[in-house]
Amino acid sequence: MRFVPVIGSGPVAREASVSSGPLVPELVAERGGDPDRGVALTSSGHEVPEFLAGSAHMVQLLAAQFPLGTLPEQGLGEVVGAAQALVQAAQSLVTVATHEAIGRGLPGQSGHSVPDWVTAWAPGIERAEALATARVAVGMDDERFAALSGKVADGTARVGRANVITRMTLDLAPVATAESLQAVTDLMTDVVETTSVAGLTRIAREAKNQLVEPADDEADDHAQAARRVFRRVGTVAGLAEWQLLLDAEGQAVLEAALDPLSAPRPAADEHGVHRLDHRTAATRRADALLEIIGRGVAAPEGTTQTEKAKIQVTVDQDALAGKVPGGGHTGTGQRLSAGTIRRLACDAQIIPIVLGGPSEALDVGAVKRLFTPAQRTAVLLRDKGCSFPGCSMPAGWTDIHHVIHWIFGGATDLDNAAALCRRHHVIVHRYGYTATVTATEVIWHLPEDPYTPLTEP
Repeated sequence: MRFVPVIGSGPVAREASVSSGPLVPELVAERGGDPDRGVALTSSGHEVPEFLAGSAHMVQLLAAQFPLGTLPEQGLGEVVGAAQALVQAAQSLVTVATHEAIGRGLPGQSGHSVPDWVTAWAPGIERAEALATARVAVGMDDERFAALSGKVADGTARVGRANVITRMTLDLAPVATAESLQAVTDLMTDVVETTSVAGLTRIAREAKNQLVEPADDEADDHAQAARRVFRRVGTVAGLAEWQLLLDAEGQAVLEAALDPLSAPRPAADEHGVHRLDHRTAATRRADALLEIIGRGVAAPEGTTQTEKAKIQVTVDQDALAGKVPGGGHTGTGQRLSAGTIRRLACDAQIIPIVLGGPSEALDVGAVKRLFTPAQRTAVLLRDKGCSFPGCSMPAGWTDIHHVIHWIFGGATDLDNAAALCRRHHVIVHRYGYTATVTATEVIWHLPEDPYTPLTEP
C-alpha cells in the first residue's frame, strides 16, 4: 500500500472517493502502472506535476514512517525549518501557476472564478487560501505590485503576507491618490519578508490615516460618488461581514437617516415590565439600516412611506450661488461642495444655513424654498415619474427639482418644478441642463449626447 496525494481533476466534478483528505491510501494494482516504479501519481504524463506529486508523497512518508526519534535537537529543528521552507516554496509555485492559468484564460473557459478553479485542482486547499492565492495571482499583472510579485515568485514573500498588501491596495484605491497609496504599498513590500501578517495588517490600518484624499473639486462630484464601495468581504462567526466606503455626501445622507432610528429605545418583557435598550450602538445602527431598507422595499409601487432624511449644512451665500469657490459643512463635520448642496436643497433633503458677511445667518432653511406636499403630489401626477428622457423610475422614488434654482431667483411653484430620479438629478445639476415646463410635461433641452456637458464643469 502506498500513499498518494489527492490531485483534483479540474472544474469537472470529482468522484466522492477522493474527498477523504490530502493523502489517501491506494494499492498499486488499483492505480495500474509498473509495480517496480510505483504508482503513477498524475494522469497528464507531464514530468513537472509528476515530480511535485512524488515529492509530496515522499514528504508524507517522512512524516508517517521516518523514525524522527533518532534525530538530535538540531536535526529536528532543521526538519521544521526545511519543511516550512518547502511549504512557502510550494505556495509560491501555486500562485505562479495560477497566474499562468489566468493569463491563458483557463478559469473563464470553464465558467469558473479563479478561486473555484484553484479549488477544483487543489481540493485540499482552504477557501481563504484559495481566495488569497487568486488575489495575489491576479495582481501579478498589475504594475502597482511589480516588486511584490517578484518577491512572491522567488519565494521571499509568503503568499499570505502578499495578500494583505494586495487587498489593502485594491480596497483603498478608490479613496486615495495613487501616489500616496503606492508609497504605502512600497513600504509594506520592503518589509514583507520580515513582518508577520498581523504586523502588515497593523501597518495597513495605521496607513489609512496617512493617505491623501483626491483633490476636493466641485466639478469632480460625479467621480467622488463613483468611489463609493459596498461589498461583502467575508463571514465572522456565522455573520456576514460587509465593507462600506462613502464620500462626504453619502456619509451625510446615511448618518441623517440612521441617527433618528438608531437612538436607544426602551423595551418591555413578556409581562410588560419596562426594560432599558441593552443593544450596543453598532447593533442599533445595523437594526436601523435594516429598518430603512425594509421601509423602502415594502413601499407599494415605489411610493416611499417616510419623508427624506434632513441634513443641516452651513454654507456661505456667495459660495452657494457659485460666485466664489467653496462649499459647506454638515453638523457632523462632512464637507459638501456648493454644487452638491444646490442639488440636495432642491427637495428638502438638506436644510441650508446660509451665511452672509461675518458669519451672519441670513436664512435657516426657509420653508418657502421647499415644495409643499400638495405641490409635490401635483408634480408627480403630471410627470408620472422621472421626467428625464428615457427614464422609467417611478414617481415615488424621485426628487422635485427647481428648474431654476431658488438661489438664482427660481420660484417654488409648479411651472419651475420637475420630478427627477437621484441619478438624473445629479446629471442635471452637474451639466447645467435646462427645461421648459408646461401644464402637461417637462421638456428637457439636451444636446445630441445627453451626457455631454453644456459647459465645462
